[in-house]
Amino acid sequence: MRANSSDSTMQIGVSTVNGCYMLHADASRSQWHRTGPYLKGQSVNSMTYDLSSDTIYAATHTDGVFISRNGGDSWERSTTGLHVKKVWTVAVDPIEPATVYAGAHYGHLFRSNDYGATWSEVVGLHKAPRRNEWGIDWGFGTVGLCIHTIKFDRSHPERIYIIASGNGVYRTDDRGETWLSQRAGTMEECPVGGIRQPWNKPEATSEQILAEHLTTVHSCAHKISLSPSMPGVVYQQNHCGVYVSSDSGEKWVDRSSGKETRHGFAIATVKSPDGSDSVFTVPAYQGKCKEHNSCVIGSLEVFRGDKQGTEWRALRSGLPKSVHNCVLRDSMTTDSSTPSGIYFGTTTGEVYGSINFGETWQLLTDGVGRIQGVDSLKG
Repeated sequence: MRANSSDSTMQIGVSTVNGCYMLHADASRSQWHRTGPYLKGQSVNSMTYDLSSDTIYAATHTDGVFISRNGGDSWERSTTGLHVKKVWTVAVDPIEPATVYAGAHYGHLFRSNDYGATWSEVVGLHKAPRRNEWGIDWGFGTVGLCIHTIKFDRSHPERIYIIASGNGVYRTDDRGETWLSQRAGTMEECPVGGIRQPWNKPEATSEQILAEHLTTVHSCAHKISLSPSMPGVVYQQNHCGVYVSSDSGEKWVDRSSGKETRHGFAIATVKSPDGSDSVFTVPAYQGKCKEHNSCVIGSLEVFRGDKQGTEWRALRSGLPKSVHNCVLRDSMTTDSSTPSGIYFGTTTGEVYGSINFGETWQLLTDGVGRIQGVDSLKG
């Protein structure tokens, strides 16, 4: 089925381990239809859209970046200068849309100045603080070393945030020439499914350290979301909690909803009716499943933190009460309508949406396979 993106007021991209799909709706956002799959056989992790050129970029784990300039009907592979095939995310500069960034495996960041036709590495990142601690790669059943998040600060045209998996948030104020490490205030380790104060442990034997390690997880920034209304306010879903920074990531403050709901992957922020921020997360529980390190078993819940994450509620209306799945780091997004719509996808192939701040949820599609990313492409 053809995408006909020009006929859709709203368009949501759904990235899966076997291609991608588009969800289309009019301005009411009440009825949705699906087109695709596109890029079948490619493990698509996320997509992004450039309104100025009507271009869709797809980041794949299998074959670099793909570009469509006709709503998904046809795609061209874009890898000239991209010497790493496993790409996690693509982001278009909102001020200069010809400039596009790609975050890739092994901690590489690439930039294109010609709408993705050619790429070159952002070499300034190699001199970032603690860069020598990143290592070459690590997996342990997780994403491994990669740049999986790229965010632009519209109030500071030269400012970009990234996340280097396992190594926290980094910020550049000069488009990648120099970088700041932004981990102050976050835990370095936390117990599986629990809570701990910031790391400050006395000397211990190697056996004690190993035993402790097996019961804890390393603090890993999973996703950040910038405030839509307050410059300098940034939110983070960390492996060990939800945090907010009011000074552009210089210092983080714990805003987690509770002991068992601290851990998750995705995060999104919208402007609430009172003008403050409402933060959305989906807790992923640890220690409850022998098959997965992190998952949801039972009721699927979205947590909303109003007033910058200080007042939390669990939102369940319209969501299933018996599932075994997870919502991954790139699988939640918002649109730019008023009020903002919130959308997320699951590892069992369902996409849900809400246009009333999560009070009720609607199943938009299902049966698409393991979802790795959900992105607002249009509207």
